[in-house]
Amino acid sequence: MSFAILLIPIGTSFGATQTELGDDIFVFVQTTVRNSDGTLLVYLESTKFTDLNMSALESFLNFEASRGNDPVITIDGEKFQVIRRVQSQEFDSDGLVASTILSDVVDGKPTVLARFAHDGYTVESGDTLESMWTFVRPVA
Repeated sequence: MSFAILLIPIGTSFGATQTELGDDIFVFVQTTVRNSDGTLLVYLESTKFTDLNMSALESFLNFEASRGNDPVITIDGEKFQVIRRVQSQEFDSDGLVASTILSDVVDGKPTVLARFAHDGYTVESGDTLESMWTFVRPVA
């Protein structure tokens, strides 16, 4: 299983899917970009995604949940599993535009599980990006 950060040109348009608590899978991502001194440059968060591949995402989460102690919480009498993972990237080039992507290898091919579509942000060498992905799914 792997996380990936995709660097793409700006200007592409996508439809988006909003996730909400109570869906089969609720997805929330928080992304920060810091310069080489650690100063916060960008903070973005979303529950709206493009390219949301629910079947591949469910498989990814099943694997991730099997690796550790992801908590089960109760909200309004219903049980939910919370899976939280962090991806980090340090950039070694200038002028790239970053996009927040969660991907995995499915049947030997890189597969986008979810993409947080935003206008992007230009990064410089030494900048770091960190995305915290939070998934909440009902427990049967």
